[in-house]
Amino acid sequence: MISQVDLPLAILLAANLVMFIASAVQASVGVGIALVSVPLLALLHPQLVPGPMLLSGSLVALVTAYRERQVINYSGFGLSLAGLALGTVIGALALNALHGPEVERVFAVLILIAVGLSVAGLHVKPSPVSLGVGGTAAGVMGTMVGIHGPPISIVFQDAQPDYARAMLGAFFFTAYLGSCVALALFGLFGVLEMKRAAALLPGVCAGLLVAPLVAGRVSQAQLRAAILLISAGSAVLLLLR
Repeated sequence: MISQVDLPLAILLAANLVMFIASAVQASVGVGIALVSVPLLALLHPQLVPGPMLLSGSLVALVTAYRERQVINYSGFGLSLAGLALGTVIGALALNALHGPEVERVFAVLILIAVGLSVAGLHVKPSPVSLGVGGTAAGVMGTMVGIHGPPISIVFQDAQPDYARAMLGAFFFTAYLGSCVALALFGLFGVLEMKRAAALLPGVCAGLLVAPLVAGRVSQAQLRAAILLISAGSAVLLLLR
């Protein structure tokens, strides 16, 4: 056992491999770290999620946003954060009223509908309205089912790759840290979870180093396809788990 994090070495190595892949995807495309890492980390050791994954993942989001900070639209970012705060409150209230797997299935179906509309020709632009609505939906989903990405990422499906990565990185950094704070308030995130998050950082840092080699080869069409596939994949994950 690794005394500091109370995990076997084999589990820790496998978890870092997962975070390497997930971080490279997130930093290259702008979304995907939760979809890739959460189910695999949960299989390896349930206590690696959500807190340790969210805290270590926040570094990926921060670095992604910082690398391309010159293209961040701060007024649009503020609108998405306002939506995130509102959605978090709505999600918390909804959790008090709704229970069971039906909640996840409802959101999974909504995501698949949104993806279907996008594939059919719905092109959402990052306008003040779409940023606010996307941020709100992300806050609701993140609070209720633990996945923030699909609603806000669909807003950026037709954006330039550097702009999408920067805006999504800034949004997810705030959302992930906010989730950690919420977990801490309920006694679900403490020193042990912080140590486990730190133990995942080698994989995170390796993924960040690889990501620029991939990101420079991602076109706008590939970005849109990746976002839609990741969004659809997260919906299927919600339906199956």
